[in-house]
Amino acid sequence: MDTLDRVVKPKTKRAKRFLEKREPKLNENIKNAMLIKGGNANATVTQVLKDVYALKKPYGVLYKKKNITRPFEDQTSLEFFSKKSDCSLFMFGSHNKKRPNNLVIGRMYDHHVLDMIELGIENFVSLKDIKNSKCPEGTKPMLIFAGDDFDVTEDYRRLKSLLIDFFRGPTVSNIRLAGLEYVLHFTALNGKIYFRSCCLKKSGLQKPRIELGRDWGTYWIFHHLSKLQTRKMKGLKKRPAERITEDQEKKSKRVKKN
Repeated sequence: MDTLDRVVKPKTKRAKRFLEKREPKLNENIKNAMLIKGGNANATVTQVLKDVYALKKPYGVLYKKKNITRPFEDQTSLEFFSKKSDCSLFMFGSHNKKRPNNLVIGRMYDHHVLDMIELGIENFVSLKDIKNSKCPEGTKPMLIFAGDDFDVTEDYRRLKSLLIDFFRGPTVSNIRLAGLEYVLHFTALNGKIYFRSCCLKKSGLQKPRIELGRDWGTYWIFHHLSKLQTRKMKGLKKRPAERITEDQEKKSKRVKKN
């Protein structure tokens, strides 16, 4: 039996409170996100994870050490970290020749991988390179999605749902207009996702003053969207029908060559 799955009896009051927090609740806790970098993560991927952690505080856990794992082939390490840190969202960053500056964003259910999407960073401007880009910790952002693909294409709809879960923050019943200070803007255009984070300037009035200038936030471009969810997980066997079609294609190619 796994060490984290067995029944543990608390020996102290602190341990008892810790276990009570993890018990099933009628109203779920705020979803926390864990940010993990792979064994070959470069400086760009590392900085992206740091910036996302700055946006997610205090509902995020940043692992600074490198972890050699492949989410699409083996999810045991992700599930282990999910149980350890009590996180239901994750972002994994890696870098290699075939998939440079790669990000995998996913969700957990009962500490098991529910779904995940693979994206690549094409252009990136960090928060540390921009003046006046700091926002108070724990600020609930406003999410804006521009582009017809988010409502028409199934892959983009799934991506939109995942991004909302990842960045939405705590659920609130009322909104104070003067407290709106941060905007996350996602634009779908020509097979890419343009992501920008912007701070809102204080206007002194009830309604905030909105400025979407580049000097006020990060700027990312995601690609690989044409390959969403196409990588099969390791260990899945092909169906007989798939094998037959592949054999027929190989035979037809041989006949054409002859």
